Amino acid sequence: MKRSYKILNYKEGMKIDKNCIIRNMPSEVYHSLPALSNSGLKTLIDCPAKYYYKYLSGEYEPKERPSFKIGKAVHCYLLEGRKKFEQTYWHNPYNELTKPELIDLLKTKHGYDDSIKKYLVVDLMQILLDENGITPKEIHLNKSELNQVVCMTKTAKNDTKTKNALSQKGESELSIFWKDEKTGVMLKCRPDFMPYDCLNVPDYKTTESANPRNFYKKFIEYGYHIQAAMYRMGIKAVTGIEVQNFFFIAQEKEPPYITQIYLNCDELLTYGEKAIYNAIEKYKECEEKGLWGGYSDKIIELSLDLPPEDLLGSYDKEQGICFAPKWIDSELIKYEV
Repeated sequence: MKRSYKILNYKEGMKIDKNCIIRNMPSEVYHSLPALSNSGLKTLIDCPAKYYYKYLSGEYEPKERPSFKIGKAVHCYLLEGRKKFEQTYWHNPYNELTKPELIDLLKTKHGYDDSIKKYLVVDLMQILLDENGITPKEIHLNKSELNQVVCMTKTAKNDTKTKNALSQKGESELSIFWKDEKTGVMLKCRPDFMPYDCLNVPDYKTTESANPRNFYKKFIEYGYHIQAAMYRMGIKAVTGIEVQNFFFIAQEKEPPYITQIYLNCDELLTYGEKAIYNAIEKYKECEEKGLWGGYSDKIIELSLDLPPEDLLGSYDKEQGICFAPKWIDSELIKYEV
């Protein structure tokens, strides 16, 4: 079936002022364009002052969390293929060798003499890389990290449900831009993978635990329902097609690298859409007033006898414990406009 929508190829300096889908847009370009993203909206919900600092002040310098490194690497390998992975990631096979080992390798395999003993380790390593035609890439993975990425990717591909989800005809890392009809605000999203028919859209997540109880808590904490709703809105805006199913492929980062697929129900997506419009209204209000506030203008008293409305959950005086049996429901309700 022929697609009823177009996918544009990225060109440097191209103007984004209408609904469109763009392939091969560099990540740094996508993030620099002035449209509200899923991450930006969630930051606004959390704290407008943080949004201003990260997205508008020009002072914020992104720092990659070490815990994200593996997730991004597997994401690249699994969804974009080995060729793309090797363009960005690399492993230095000599990184863990001692100086005597490096010298011995250069002497026995490449014919160098004892004069190389005066070189520093970093220089010896560079000579070996040059001799073997190895060019450093953007991100280096040590032996353990590379093994983890390869094993996770292999395990995911061997999982029948995951394989079927990712075997649809479509593309990874397409950049979607659209003007929201209700608010007139420009929005953007970048789905992991968009099938050409747009009916069953998967998103890949690495996690400490894919156990339903644990993943559901993280699902709400990280606002995955907002992300799902955002992607559904964006795809509908640029293609005219209503996404039938949006699901997450969750994979654990430790052996045996278990994968579990989670389907978003309509109710979760409804909460997500409410959160999006709540954040947009907050953005417009802050922009109009020029004020980007913190968490609360009030002084919040931490008390068990009279718990403030901002604190969720209940407590047991006799046992001295605080807990939140309805935490997930309460967290969802706060997103309502």
